[in-house]
Amino acid sequence: MTTERLHMAIKNFDNMNQMVERYTRLCRAYVKLSERFHQLDVEHMKLKGNMVPLIKAVKAYKQKIIALERQNLELQQAISTTESRSRIEVQNLVSIYEEQLESLRSQLEELKALEWFTSEEAQIELAEAEHQIELDEETFQEMAQDASPDLSAADKALLLEYHTNPAEFVRADPLPAPVQGDLENGSGVTSSGASIEAPLWALEAEQN
Repeated sequence: MTTERLHMAIKNFDNMNQMVERYTRLCRAYVKLSERFHQLDVEHMKLKGNMVPLIKAVKAYKQKIIALERQNLELQQAISTTESRSRIEVQNLVSIYEEQLESLRSQLEELKALEWFTSEEAQIELAEAEHQIELDEETFQEMAQDASPDLSAADKALLLEYHTNPAEFVRADPLPAPVQGDLENGSGVTSSGASIEAPLWALEAEQN
């Protein structure tokens, strides 16, 4: 009976030793796990510390990207507006230049008609025309001094008498009474005894 109890006690002791060993191994494993966890926690905190600047940089870059996209959109709109305005300005300038070019073409066509005046033939004819004008001016000056250089003094007097009073010159007066006297001398006497002078044209006729 005692032996059985001893065997049972030894068996129980062995079981207790096994339990102690198992708990010991479990505690050691827990300690190691705790150390590893603490180490991981420290590394995690370091990682967090390193992640914060990175996150800040990512956020800053994201804001910059948003701002750049906004600026890009504004630039595209500005470029589109500028391009439209430039296109309109270029079209207007082209239209103006085309009108000016057409005007220059018209003026050139008009000037082509004047090319003859630059030729040698035109210069000769121009010189001849200038010479004729000088001759005409000399003639006008001579006419101003003497309008009828080929007429005699009597003819000039007759013209002057006509131009002085043309109506009186051509008016037909009634014939006077029979003239007595010498008509050859250009004078006569009426029936009443008054003398009359023969008209200038009658004297000219007699002289001719």
